[in-house]
Amino acid sequence: MRTLNNSKTHDIHSASVKCYKQEVEGIDFLDTFTAPNIRKDTTMVSLTFRNTVYALRCMALTLMVTMLATMQTMAQDTKSPTCQVTGTIRDKATHEPELAATIFVAKQSQPKVAFKKGVTDTGGVFLLSLPATDARYILTASVLGKKAAQVKLTVTPADTLIDLGDILLDDDARLLDEVQVLAQKPLVTMDVDKLTYDVASDPDAKYMMTSEILNKVPLLDVDGMGNIKMNGTTNFLILQNGRRTAVTRHPKEILRSLPAELIKSIEVITSPGAKYDAEGIGGIINIVMQRRYEGHLTTLNGAVNNMGFVTGLSTTTKIGRFSIDGYMNYNRILTPTGSNTSHTYNYASDSRAYQQTVSRHKSRGGTEFANINASYEIDTLQLLTLSLSGMGSQQRLPVWGSTEMWNRDRSQLAYSYLRSSSAKESFLNGTAGIDYQRTGRHNKQRLTTLSYQISTNPQWIKDNTQYSEIVNNTPSDIVEELQLYANRTDADNKSVEHTLQADYTTPIDKHNTIETGLKYIVRNNESTNDIYDARSAVGDFVYNDQRSNHYKNRNDILAAYLSYTYRSSAVSLMPGLRYEYTYQDIRYLSGAMGADADYSGHYAYLVPSMKVNFKVGPHQSLRLEYGMRLSRPSIYYLNPYFNDLNPQRITQGNGQLDAERSHSFGITYGNFTRRLNLNMSLGYRRLDNGIEQVSRIIGDGGEYFDDGKHYAAPGALYSTYMNIGRTQRTALDVYLRWNMNSRISWTINSNLSYLDLSDPARQLRNHGWQTSLSGSTSVRLPGDLRLMGRLAYSSRSVMLQGNNNSLLTYNIGLTRSFLKDKRLTLSLMATEFARSWMTRSTTTYGTNFYTQRDNQVKRQYFGLTVMYRFGTLRQSATKRASHGIHNDDLKAGSR
Repeated sequence: MRTLNNSKTHDIHSASVKCYKQEVEGIDFLDTFTAPNIRKDTTMVSLTFRNTVYALRCMALTLMVTMLATMQTMAQDTKSPTCQVTGTIRDKATHEPELAATIFVAKQSQPKVAFKKGVTDTGGVFLLSLPATDARYILTASVLGKKAAQVKLTVTPADTLIDLGDILLDDDARLLDEVQVLAQKPLVTMDVDKLTYDVASDPDAKYMMTSEILNKVPLLDVDGMGNIKMNGTTNFLILQNGRRTAVTRHPKEILRSLPAELIKSIEVITSPGAKYDAEGIGGIINIVMQRRYEGHLTTLNGAVNNMGFVTGLSTTTKIGRFSIDGYMNYNRILTPTGSNTSHTYNYASDSRAYQQTVSRHKSRGGTEFANINASYEIDTLQLLTLSLSGMGSQQRLPVWGSTEMWNRDRSQLAYSYLRSSSAKESFLNGTAGIDYQRTGRHNKQRLTTLSYQISTNPQWIKDNTQYSEIVNNTPSDIVEELQLYANRTDADNKSVEHTLQADYTTPIDKHNTIETGLKYIVRNNESTNDIYDARSAVGDFVYNDQRSNHYKNRNDILAAYLSYTYRSSAVSLMPGLRYEYTYQDIRYLSGAMGADADYSGHYAYLVPSMKVNFKVGPHQSLRLEYGMRLSRPSIYYLNPYFNDLNPQRITQGNGQLDAERSHSFGITYGNFTRRLNLNMSLGYRRLDNGIEQVSRIIGDGGEYFDDGKHYAAPGALYSTYMNIGRTQRTALDVYLRWNMNSRISWTINSNLSYLDLSDPARQLRNHGWQTSLSGSTSVRLPGDLRLMGRLAYSSRSVMLQGNNNSLLTYNIGLTRSFLKDKRLTLSLMATEFARSWMTRSTTTYGTNFYTQRDNQVKRQYFGLTVMYRFGTLRQSATKRASHGIHNDDLKAGSR
């Protein structure tokens, strides 16, 4: 092997590469991938000796089969001697690999005649086969918007492999200012452990919010109500730069006001591996923020629309070895008054058979979000990074309406009343993390990372409820039975989490890498719900101990993992094993639930994972994966607070819930070229102890709960959570992006799935097909205008005891940039412009009841967005540790 060093034409860092003496025919580039930084699905096996041995045998067998396939794939002819030329194309400022860079090889005697062509893979690596004869060549590497680099090389009959090392490309300022994009590099790439959407290379990202750009990412969908789905499910985790931040807990609120231009890429990890927590049934979405600019850059953005306004500021600066970038925004919410109508049919009663509730609601308030990243390079081998993120929200949520209860033929009114409430809800999410990373002195791929993170999530709710115009035609005291007293609620919910983590990554050679690590999480949750009610029309509010609750929950989680990665030009292999131990302690400090209900316990899981990626063509990959995932219930599901503030719709958590465990299998095909991006995924997931909401109607005579401490009146709908769900889901996802020409591009994102849900113990079952389909287009018009449009449809969704209705949404936008360097950008956007309101209908049914809720909300939207940028435009070196904390182990929920 020879390593060239031609300082006159480019900067090269030499790297040792193993010689291959076999001839490689028809391969234009080497398909090696960057070291994984994302998690994979993991199979979880109860920690018994027998199951552990079985899991290890399965992994060993899979590994053997894969190795055989690898050996067979790599077998090659040796008819004529060849020399392989390899290297890595990188950005000169950031040293990040350049995907799909063009490689042009010509003989020095004919510099304009192509002798060999190729493109780089996701790791910026290329591999070309040249005849092993005496010849001189010129190799040119080019990327749109950057200056081309040339390398002169000489091949002799003795050469089998020539490694050109790192070829660095610098920005072409002239092209960056005035370039007309005639061909784009593929926006979607597929690695063995993840699928990545290159937001920074999408020209529409400059004019969109993040929630809008998500609709262009394979396997993701944002429905008409703003809810995000991954692989057809809402049970997944969103990370920001590999960490849990405020985005994790409130993605819907933050991403709709976060400019997409601040994002570098979005990574979709359907099967997180051993390096990641075993939590998150659906997988992980990791939002990687931009590495900003060198010097100073500030972007101001503001948007005004018929439902509020948004203001934002992003800035960055670099002084010597210290660099910092941040973003903050404020979102004012002025939601118009909407309506909610529910109809409940109780087939087990004659006198209280039909209930109708009609209410009105609106929202007034604001949210603030801030994110800061900083780094300090201690020296060339040591890096210290700091990340801070926070979100605050204050909202007023008034609700008022009427409730009526009738007999079966609706000829006799049983009772009716008016109810009004004025809730004030506030929360504050904060996350702070620090990472220390050390790079190996002799091997730059050897990394040691130590991390600490603290996050907190306090929430406060104050609510005043009044009842009036009570009509009672029943023999019972309906006021006492339904507790129709004026009441005041003071709720205080807290969550504090500390995480310590250590990671170590070391390459064995060019193709083999080992990753291992330890992690410890302490998670403390506390919930206080104090109820004060007035037993008469006049009088002071009195504390009601039976309706109040004070609850604490602590989880200690210890984890260790070992992951192995093999990468070659044809095959990548990633088996892994993770061990997780959990100790849980639940205590009831006051209220109806006493100390006799305290609970503590522990459980452990051994979680294997396996992924294999085959390169089946120059731009094509085929990935096979298997994993098993966990989902621990959050305080939303665990808190046994008997919430009867609405006496007709009672909810209660379950402190005895176990973690969900799911198995998933998948096969993914990807074909990514400059003009066409195609991704198809076929997957199957099975869940045997899923946490499902179980609802039923309270029969005549009412019912007591918690040893007689709580009471539900006849006809009330009571809901709680249990580990009873059996879920089987088979799904096909298809993503297609077509760059029709230099001005027009089309994107189609679709999902078709069959869902089978059952609860054998209660003889409940629901199954059916679900589908979602969205199409979007971007058109560059004369006058530097850009037109964007989207049309999306989602069918009804299947639930264990019901379904939601289908939705059709659409929007259109027009954008133009002004001034030198296009520093000023104006965007007009319209959503649902042909209709003012959207209705979301949810049906729930059981053996003796049927209920339908229709929620009507304002979706018609007209808005103007303004962005102004000032500062330099050179890439920054705000570095981030390659590893960090990414807690993804909670099944979250919101009321």
